[in-house]
Amino acid sequence: MTTLPPRRKRSVAAGLTAVGAVAMLSGCDDNNEQARFGPPTEVAAFQTIQQCVDSGQYDRATCVAAQQKAFNDDAKAAPRYDSQALCEEQFGAAQCQRRSEGGQSFFTPLLTGFLIGQIFNNNSARYNYGGLYRERRDGNGGGGWYTGSGAYLSPNNGYRYNVGSKAITTPVTTQRIQTRSSVVSRGGFGGRVSARSSGGWGGGRSFGG
Repeated sequence: MTTLPPRRKRSVAAGLTAVGAVAMLSGCDDNNEQARFGPPTEVAAFQTIQQCVDSGQYDRATCVAAQQKAFNDDAKAAPRYDSQALCEEQFGAAQCQRRSEGGQSFFTPLLTGFLIGQIFNNNSARYNYGGLYRERRDGNGGGGWYTGSGAYLSPNNGYRYNVGSKAITTPVTTQRIQTRSSVVSRGGFGGRVSARSSGGWGGGRSFGG
């Protein structure tokens, strides 16, 4: 029987060590996510009204209301950057737009989707809606959605995702304009890019009906 060369065993061991390191980084990300946004709750996320309706979980009126709320909040909720280059580093080429407010100019990513979550109060429940943005360096294929505040939507099943509960319960507030130093200090938009792929994000368009 032929035995494997020792260097092959060392290579396997090194590979397992690398996998363990990535798992540790992922675990740290999850802990940081909960510390910032609270325990996870399930939401539904869609790019278009038709996707929402086709899910069979919501009527058209609910889907339209969710997308409209995302549009209405976008000017306030979208993350802001002091340069186009910095915004596109986070969200991809041609994925950012110039805006201005109070005499200041800044850049925000295009709105690419909306979420529908439920808020429970005593014996009643109501829907809450929010806009979504796709971070270009995320390595999750069809995933990679974030709220304007930077909460990551972790894929669950189909159109279902998990996100920190504060992301759907905290009122929308105007985002601060981020500089390169502030982005670097938090590890990128949402603070999760250190444990994810550096590949580009496809798509290249904002969402619609």
